[in-house]
Amino acid sequence: MQATALIASSDATFAETMEALLHRWGMKVELSGGSRHPSSLEAEIVLLDIRQNSSDELSFLLAIREKMPEAEIILINKPDNIKQSIVGMQAGAADELIAPFDTTALKNTISAALRRRKKRQGKKSLFRRFGDAMAAATFAQAGEFDTAVALLDEQEEKDRSSSDRKTP
Repeated sequence: MQATALIASSDATFAETMEALLHRWGMKVELSGGSRHPSSLEAEIVLLDIRQNSSDELSFLLAIREKMPEAEIILINKPDNIKQSIVGMQAGAADELIAPFDTTALKNTISAALRRRKKRQGKKSLFRRFGDAMAAATFAQAGEFDTAVALLDEQEEKDRSSSDRKTP
């Protein structure tokens, strides 16, 4: 599966450099410039540039969090912008990179974010499957075997179609 990233920055040169780098790493990338509207892309990773120290970044972060609650948001910040960093983390960012940073730090931060996201999704999947199994067991215990089997078959079909959509 190809990871997807959204780069949100009002610095066009920075955004284009990040886009080229992430493309080389095999990621699908979309840019969101000064307009600060969440894209149509369902990104797994969001690189949010808050170096300009503007309140627009916080509102954009909240919009991203609402549109893509599962996305891992990584703040790109400057060393003296501590207040924005704290506000961003409180609003749901998962990590932060202080500019200037090297590509190894960026790659490690993105890899860690993807691992966190995958782990979180795995837990949800396990809990959902357990819940479905318990519901089916309840129907089976009540003698509703056809309903129990149908419930499990329906969930298996959803899982199969979901994995088909994720395959590039």
